[in-house]
Amino acid sequence: MFKTILIPVDLEEPAFAEPAIAVALRELDRDGGSIHLMTVMPGFASPLVASYFDPAVLQKAHDGVNRHLVEFAARQLPADVAHSLSVHQGHPAERIIKQAAAIQADMIIMSAHHRSRLDSVLLGSNSARVVERAQCSVMILREAPQARP
Repeated sequence: MFKTILIPVDLEEPAFAEPAIAVALRELDRDGGSIHLMTVMPGFASPLVASYFDPAVLQKAHDGVNRHLVEFAARQLPADVAHSLSVHQGHPAERIIKQAAAIQADMIIMSAHHRSRLDSVLLGSNSARVVERAQCSVMILREAPQARP
């Protein structure tokens, strides 16, 4: 049983996080354990890109992403499960690793995205980097192979 489980959520493809949540609910120590859902905002990570946007626009985007994460958590997590949420900017793998350390996660559960035949053999770059660098256990869930015509 794990006390603190971190689950990265791609809000552009939230269904990828659903299997991770199901596993986390099974593996979570219900006596004081918690799930932390996090997401990384796309697009604003680069200082060059961010310099073109007014800080108020960046804050509005952050608030909108946070609302989506809150709604996702409300749909996916049972009311009796302790949880926390966070929204980040930056490179996804780096932010996941930093957040895991910040919350002292003892498990990261994430789904590998497979968008090509090569991806079905290899882990995605974010998954691979998290596995390589995280200081806690990492569980990568692969999608079931799609039937090819």
